[in-house]
Amino acid sequence: MVKIIRFFSFLLLVCLLVGLIYYVQQKEEMEEQSTIRLEEMDLVQRYQDSLNNPPKVIEQSNLSEFYTKFEDIEAKIETETNKIVFKVSKSNQAIFQKEFLHVSCKQILSSDLNGDMQPEFWILVTKGKSSLIYAFEYQKGNLKEVQFPVLKGRQNFGYAGNDSLHVDKSYIVRSFDFKNDPYSDLPEGMRACYYSFGTDRSFVLNKTLDLEHIQQ
Repeated sequence: MVKIIRFFSFLLLVCLLVGLIYYVQQKEEMEEQSTIRLEEMDLVQRYQDSLNNPPKVIEQSNLSEFYTKFEDIEAKIETETNKIVFKVSKSNQAIFQKEFLHVSCKQILSSDLNGDMQPEFWILVTKGKSSLIYAFEYQKGNLKEVQFPVLKGRQNFGYAGNDSLHVDKSYIVRSFDFKNDPYSDLPEGMRACYYSFGTDRSFVLNKTLDLEHIQQ
């Protein structure tokens, strides 16, 4: 009889231990899922904040000129007939000029995403129904053009135009409308592609967000 009681006591203890382990595992999984959801919500909020609060660089635009400045380096786009002219000067001395034919300028931004104290300049233009992004980095007294990544694969599904650029911390973010993407949870909305830019002048796509259109 004593052996039977000990056996059932041991069996009960094992069951309690198994139940306790299961409870701890479930609690950890719930906390992990909750943390992931909070991170996603925070990421969306930062994206919305970045749209409502553009980067603090000197920028202005009108019908004929777009302008930005990084320390003593100024860059501007002048609109002429059938072309735009990209001009850069340092301490009021011209150092670079390039023409782009048959395009219209939509944005120009400046940044130092890779932290090398050499500014980058980002130009968003439209050509017909297409949007193009030209990127340049200041190096050794001159500007060198950098090939900005084209949309491909998952990012390009459902692309519907209306592109824009903004800087979010250490990322250059390309956002645009999308619709009828079979791989998205949303029937339509705004997609934001976050790129980092390294000191080796290479780009890495760090994340992509699909968001509902923000109501103004």
